[in-house]
Amino acid sequence: MGMIKMNFSNDNPSILSARFWVKTLIMAISIFITCYLFSFAKVDGVLDALLAALIISLLNAFLKPVLVLFSLPIMVTTLGLFNLVINAIIILLTSYFLKGFEVYGFWDAFLFSIIITVISFIIDLTIKLYQTKKQVENTFKANKSNNNLEDKVEETDYEDVTDKD
Repeated sequence: MGMIKMNFSNDNPSILSARFWVKTLIMAISIFITCYLFSFAKVDGVLDALLAALIISLLNAFLKPVLVLFSLPIMVTTLGLFNLVINAIIILLTSYFLKGFEVYGFWDAFLFSIIITVISFIIDLTIKLYQTKKQVENTFKANKSNNNLEDKVEETDYEDVTDKD
């Protein structure tokens, strides 16, 4: 029987993995949607949204673990809510490095990071549910074809050639 595996954890995939690039693309879509719907951030185009997502992903991969390590006492005290401040700092750094992406202040970056996280989660959840649905369908198809094969084997006539002495 096939196993269906779902992972809804906050995973940080390797930069060389396809999952990293899928998450970056999802974040680019989220950035573009957020900048289109709200006025506290601005992106000049799709390419700038993609570059912003790439910079944010790289900063999340390399800088965020260091910031989390140094802020561990604050992280424990705030029960992890300081992570939102670190996300806002990463958004502000991205705005500083990329001229086609602009966030107007710390609180705007704070709110922006929350919104893109929610939108990214919804898009990622939709993709994971679609993949899981396909896995379930393929598992049922495989089980059904195995059952049909077993039925065919059981229904065949064969001659008993054993000795009956």
